Amino acid sequence: MMLKKSFIFVPVICVLLLLGACEGNEKSSGDKDSYDKLTMYTTLPEENAEAYIKEFQKDTGIEVRYTRLSTGEILSKLESQKGHNDASIWFAGPSDSFIIADEKGLLEEYDPEVLGNYDEIYENALIEDANWLPIYQGPIAFASNEDWLEENGIEAPTSWDDLLKPEFKDQIMLAHPAASGTGYTFVSALVQMMGEDEAFDYLKEFNKNVKQWTKSGSSNAQFIGIGEVGVGLAFAQDLLPVKEQGYNIKLTYPEDGVPVAVEGVAKIKGGPEKENENAKEFMKWINSDEGQNVYANTGFYHLPVIPDAKLPEGAPNLSELNVADTDDVWGSKHREEIVNRFEKEVESEDKASDK
Repeated sequence: MMLKKSFIFVPVICVLLLLGACEGNEKSSGDKDSYDKLTMYTTLPEENAEAYIKEFQKDTGIEVRYTRLSTGEILSKLESQKGHNDASIWFAGPSDSFIIADEKGLLEEYDPEVLGNYDEIYENALIEDANWLPIYQGPIAFASNEDWLEENGIEAPTSWDDLLKPEFKDQIMLAHPAASGTGYTFVSALVQMMGEDEAFDYLKEFNKNVKQWTKSGSSNAQFIGIGEVGVGLAFAQDLLPVKEQGYNIKLTYPEDGVPVAVEGVAKIKGGPEKENENAKEFMKWINSDEGQNVYANTGFYHLPVIPDAKLPEGAPNLSELNVADTDDVWGSKHREEIVNRFEKEVESEDKASDK
């Protein structure tokens, strides 16, 4: 796995750190109006973002300045800066958020004809006529602390019903659906698989076994690894790096339906005009063979969206899982009502931890 210390963008990083002191986590380099620059918002952790950006710069010569924000923060920025945005590209984030942004007219149209692998994108990932492009997928997995399993003589869960068993009482941690794309993917998938009323009956029982709802989907992995809880739910790409670091985690997948999230990229409407061609170049690159192989080449665990791209070593193969039949457009359309019902009937976001 590529570590941050191996990132050799030395001149860029120096400037990035200086500008980051002025504006949160912003990473910047060079003259904003230069034609060889590209400004980006991303939800990716810095280690991932820098690895992918390094590959893009190596292939194109275009330097990238990025600001790392949550999905909600990016949506707020796009709405508040509509027509005069600071960034040209939104890189990574759950599909339902891109759908919302598209419906609000915040994304720039792009021409799929210029994308080399557009016709190769998996059908489940692609939404026709959308102004955003699917770039990778990730399944939700169950993660169990193996020491806790052994000490208590418990088998790792392999179905949604397993999580209702009394042995998991006060032993589950996962992200709240109002705060996290991970949490909402979980709840939306259950509603679509079971039906709304049955899913909420399930969630009420499930909540009895939850020790803590959190505001971050990715941060749960380490708490499972150190044994603060026995079991958690998160995306496989967030759990596998923690397992690789030596934490004693076992990953299993629900045999009765694995929720899979699609993440995207889009050209932001109203971004810096001089970056227009570079933004188009990023869209082309991330859909290219080089861009889709970047996940495997950099040692991270995101799954490409075209069949011929390499799978990262150790990542799950979706063809070997029972992937849940869910609709991202439906999930986006019904997000507010589902989250509101969850807060009313299951757990309020106010009780979610910042862990």
